[in-house]
Amino acid sequence: MVRFDSASFGCVVADGTKHGDVLVIAGKLLERDKSRPERQFGTSHKLADEEIRQLCSEKPQTIIIGNGQDGVLQVDERLYAAAEKAGAEVIVRVTPDAIRKYNELAPTRRVNALIHTTC
Repeated sequence: MVRFDSASFGCVVADGTKHGDVLVIAGKLLERDKSRPERQFGTSHKLADEEIRQLCSEKPQTIIIGNGQDGVLQVDERLYAAAEKAGAEVIVRVTPDAIRKYNELAPTRRVNALIHTTC
C-alpha cells in the first residue's frame, strides 16, 4: 500500500520517494502522463478520459482527487458519472488534504487516487 509522506508545489513524497503528479490504482503508484489531458484539452488541469477509466478500474470504493496546491485541477461530471457507475464515492480536496485523506482511508478501503502537485 502506498503511504504519502508530504506534498509541496510540484512534488509529492510517497514512501520516502519524490514524485510529480501521480495516480494510485489498486495500491500501485503510477506517474501521471500529463500528455493525455494536454492532448485532449490543451491543459493538464483537467482529467483525461483514460485517467477517469483508470481511476474507476479495480473496483474502488473511493476515488480521491488531489486537485493541486490551490485547487486548480478541474473535476467535471465525467468523473462523477463514471464513479457512480463503478459504485465509488468521489472526494476532491486540495492536494495536502487529499493525501491525508488517502492515508486515512487506504488501510481499510479500496482507494484509487490522482494527485496533482502544482497549482
